[in-house]
Order: sequence, then C-alpha cells, then structure tokens
Amino acid sequence: MSSKVNRRGMLKSAAAGIAAGAAATIAAAARGAESPSLPVPDAGTKPAPGPAGAQAACCTPASKLIFACSGAADVGKIADLAARKLTEEGAGKMFCLAGVGGRVKGIMETTKAAQAILAIDGCPLQCARNTLDQAGFKKFEHVCLSDMGMEKGKTPATEEAVAKVVVRGKAKLTK
Repeated sequence: MSSKVNRRGMLKSAAAGIAAGAAATIAAAARGAESPSLPVPDAGTKPAPGPAGAQAACCTPASKLIFACSGAADVGKIADLAARKLTEEGAGKMFCLAGVGGRVKGIMETTKAAQAILAIDGCPLQCARNTLDQAGFKKFEHVCLSDMGMEKGKTPATEEAVAKVVVRGKAKLTK
C-alpha cells in the first residue's frame, strides 16, 4: 500500500512557517530586540552522544589523518578497509580524499593543521599520493599495496590483506 503525500500542501505549510518566522524576526528587529543567536561551538564543545554526535565528530581536526584510495578495484577496497580499521584502532582518523581533490576549504585547513598524514594507495597509479601532492601537501607518509605484493585484480579483500596494510600504516604513523 503506498501513501500519497500532499507535496503542495506540505510546501505551503513550510513556506507559511518560514514567512511567519521571518516576519517575527523583522518585527523584533523593528522593536530593537535582538534576534536569537545560535550557539557557536568552541574548543570546549563536545559532540552530542549517539549517532548524530559521531557524525558531527567526523569532521573535526585530528593530529593524524589517513587518506585512502577507495577505488573500484580489489586493492582500492583493501586500502579503504585498512584506513577504516586504523581509525577504529585509534591510530589516526580517516579523512576525505575527495575533499582534498575538490579543495574544500574546511578539509584543506584541517589537513594543513594535521600532525601527520598517511596516504594509502591500492595500485601503482597512486591516486591518493598524487591528490595530496597536487593539493600542495608534501610532508606525508605513504603506503602502496602494490609495493607490498598486492596486485590489482588479483588480491581478494580478505581480513589478512587488510591486517597487513594496517600493520604497515601504523608503522608509518608512528615515525
């Protein structure tokens, strides 16, 4: 059974609510009253517990950032899973390689402030390394799975393969 949603009605209600809020803000400003301010996080602000807090905490600065190739090949999957495992184990924090490639301001600033950076590549194309390099990051550690004997298209994403990369990544992050 499918439910029909009255989208026009919903949009009208939403628009009416927004208009009423805007009118109240304008009226308050005309009376000289201050509009309510939103809390601004500071150094002492902690993320809320639970899933929303975990999501909010994903994009805060970290001392050690991990960027992984998450390519379509088996070795890309291994690199991605290794970065996630390193994060779970507290060795560093996986961060958004696409954000570096897109020069997203907040991601670039956080990466510049990092104490250490690890790039994990799956194959000899070294997309993670090249993305960081082209964005101006020159000081970072690098792990390439092909240098570890893992071959694109011939290396299943097993727990053992991921574990090998995790060990190598931890060693690079503790230099």
